[in-house]
Amino acid sequence: MSIKTIIASVMLSFGICQFSDVEISLDLRNVSKNHHLLLNDFKKEVKSYFEGTIFSQDDLDLEIPIKLHIIIESVSKSGPQKIKAQFFTSNSLDLNLFSKSSQFPYNRGETINYSSEFTPLGSLLNYFAYIFLANELDMYSELGGSSFFNVAEKISLEGRDSNYSNGWDGLWKKVKKISENTYLRKFRYHLYELKYYIATPTKENQKTITDLALEIENDIYYLKEFFPNDRNVFLFLSIHAKSLALILKNLKMYDTLMMLKKYDVDNKAIYLKEIDNINE
Repeated sequence: MSIKTIIASVMLSFGICQFSDVEISLDLRNVSKNHHLLLNDFKKEVKSYFEGTIFSQDDLDLEIPIKLHIIIESVSKSGPQKIKAQFFTSNSLDLNLFSKSSQFPYNRGETINYSSEFTPLGSLLNYFAYIFLANELDMYSELGGSSFFNVAEKISLEGRDSNYSNGWDGLWKKVKKISENTYLRKFRYHLYELKYYIATPTKENQKTITDLALEIENDIYYLKEFFPNDRNVFLFLSIHAKSLALILKNLKMYDTLMMLKKYDVDNKAIYLKEIDNINE
């Protein structure tokens, strides 16, 4: 048993876990069976890396679920073993990330160790980890994940300048796009906060509910104006459209529902239903 596996087991036994329910799937259809032995432990090592690495000492017990689907495109036929692969990652909720073409050296049975220095494979996994951490912390405080988005951006810049630069320019653009859409990041935070206060109603909370509802109205307006085609916005709305529409109906926010109807056309029927309920 590797030291990484032992650390992961200890962390899980004490409930210290930044990533949980780590699911790794590996597609080897593009490579010959001669290379399958090389990749025999690869899936286990990636899983162990996410479960056993503490990416931030200040943010333990987050238990973020993560799925990685890795498509191995090719393995070098001569010289040091180099793997070319695509990575598709998700938190199974509101954020999907992918790397269309990544390249890294890998030896059979190699343990992936955390390092603050750039390494082709470890830094790629770190990049995904820090973005999912940032996305999670954005739910608990307004723009609370900014520092982790900055770390992911720094990693992507190092990747662009490395000898394994494949795919890193796209990853840099991706993290910039996510982190700079502060309206979506604030919208997520405001909606989760609003749901919390609605679930715990008190006389003192009523003003907070009103204030948060107005913040959400502003968030949606700016998203509609400045990010009319952002896939992450519509992914988030597809998850929360029904509950958001019901909240807005209960708060008599007709104009906000009308705005959403025009913006989020895939869920137009949901908003129309609650608009009709306001008018009844």
